[in-house]
Amino acid sequence: MVFTAHQSTGTATNLAAPYFQAPPPRSAEVVLYLDFDGVLQHQAVYWHPRRGAFINQREAPGHTLFEWTHFLEQTLAGFPNVRLILSSTWCIAPGYGKALKRLPESLRSKFIGGTFHRRVHGADPWIFESFRRTPRWLQIWDDVKRRKPVHWLALDDDVSDWPREHLKNLVACDGNTGLSCVSVQAELRGKLALLT
Repeated sequence: MVFTAHQSTGTATNLAAPYFQAPPPRSAEVVLYLDFDGVLQHQAVYWHPRRGAFINQREAPGHTLFEWTHFLEQTLAGFPNVRLILSSTWCIAPGYGKALKRLPESLRSKFIGGTFHRRVHGADPWIFESFRRTPRWLQIWDDVKRRKPVHWLALDDDVSDWPREHLKNLVACDGNTGLSCVSVQAELRGKLALLT
């Protein structure tokens, strides 16, 4: 049963009212679930309400936000049909749209969504916190079940509790080197080549 609030009096009513479901999720044949921290930049990223995202220079001196993005651009240039899904806490803060603005157009145009979306999950603070506490592999797996891509991979540094049956779908990064690691780049290219 759907209840709506009557705006003129503030009382609840169960009168017939339009119910707007979230649109069906966008999907593609091959999707890559992409984390930001520890993949496109050093893992020492913090969030401040006024300053926004920044890299703690005490933990990662000399590192900058999105410093390894060009490695992803170079890799995906050979796989034009791969689509991206943001699988990061950046979906919550600063939010999906603002997060994508940090990326070059060549990558932004490949995104079809994120693992968290207010229209799907809701906007209550307790929902945000519950999502943050959910293991990354489960956030991704829930999205896979919803979008139903033919093939999928995840590029992430949050890998400690991945189930054995999904390890073939994971390209694991070291949070200190992310996608700057040549062996990670090679593994990503190799796994994408098998799927496309």
